Amino acid sequence: MPASTDLDTENYLKSFPPKAARLIVTIYGDIVEPRGGVLWMGDLITLCAGFGVNESLVRTAVSRLVSTGQLKGEREGRRSYYALTPRAREEYHLAAELFFGPVDGECGWLITHCAEEIRQSELLSHGFAHAGGDFYIAADRPGRPVGGATFRSTALQPNASEMEALLTTAFDLGALSRAYKDFVGQFEPMAIVLKGDLDGRAALLLRLALVHAYREIRLNDPRLPPSVLRQDWPGSAAHRLFAELYIGLSAAADDYIGQHLFNRNGPLPQNTGDVRSRLMSLATRSEREPLS
Repeated sequence: MPASTDLDTENYLKSFPPKAARLIVTIYGDIVEPRGGVLWMGDLITLCAGFGVNESLVRTAVSRLVSTGQLKGEREGRRSYYALTPRAREEYHLAAELFFGPVDGECGWLITHCAEEIRQSELLSHGFAHAGGDFYIAADRPGRPVGGATFRSTALQPNASEMEALLTTAFDLGALSRAYKDFVGQFEPMAIVLKGDLDGRAALLLRLALVHAYREIRLNDPRLPPSVLRQDWPGSAAHRLFAELYIGLSAAADDYIGQHLFNRNGPLPQNTGDVRSRLMSLATRSEREPLS
């Protein structure tokens, strides 16, 4: 994939167009949140245009995000700025830990008995899987809803074939495996841009595409203990690829942010403590598990 021109970059990006609202969530999570949470509407429209999302779709999506309490609008003269609400900022910080934090280590299990349909839906949306009857199971990770008849458990034989069969079916690991494989196949060609002279705008758009695709999978990953996953689990390769590409694109991308994107007070800062923390965490992951 030649990456020395904007045209090639834009054609690559438009080959998998995102939905406007989800793209805006990605933009705020990757660019805006670690830099104070506020962005000029004109810059948001310009960034989305790089993915073939037009101004009308952006404005409609922003209105919906305002109505759901994720964004709030602010005006200064003729310019409109949109900021993350406090609740949304908290949610974005939790999500960022999934993308930029350490790889998932070993953990135990949560088993809960739940007969209420409303709460069953809540469990399923927070990483639980149906384990038969009114029982639900999840890896014991922070943020899981716990209540009622819930137990912490340890797998006595994590490598047993019965355990593999249960988890593969309950958590649909086949579909998750394919999603991670597709991610690697889609983004491995992007590595070539790290060897060339990529301009800042292209680097930023490519990084947004990377984060957006990774986010769609990672938020649906039940984060099972590594001991119950097969040795060649494709999620490991996807995590390493994400880390290396994100780091490689960030110098040019962050330089562009500091020169071309604005909040009410002027250009967004090129670097902040949160930005540096993300890169340091990913660098640690990349050094620990280099791509073969």
